[in-house]
Amino acid sequence: MKVDILHEQKIIGHADLGPIDPSMGVAGGRFVPTRDYDPRLHAFVIDGEYNDLEGKAQLIACSAEFGVLRYEGVAIEDFNETVQEINIVILGMAYPEYETAFAS
Repeated sequence: MKVDILHEQKIIGHADLGPIDPSMGVAGGRFVPTRDYDPRLHAFVIDGEYNDLEGKAQLIACSAEFGVLRYEGVAIEDFNETVQEINIVILGMAYPEYETAFAS
């Protein structure tokens, strides 16, 4: 499922999510940042170090097909400096949306 990730009404990146743990409603995938992405403001992990995001970033995942997703949390794991990879994990996606989105 392709999603846009927004912060303060700006698209900070895109991802193509796949199921990771259906029983817990967890999905994830590679995160492709836009120029509005700032790891210090948006990433939970930066090259293996936890980033204190308390109160900093309220991220929204939005799909053209399903609209704004309902979930418990979002975590961007930015390993761009060390392995040139940024991933995103969506935690606790609501049912039945999770089952519908990943039916195939």
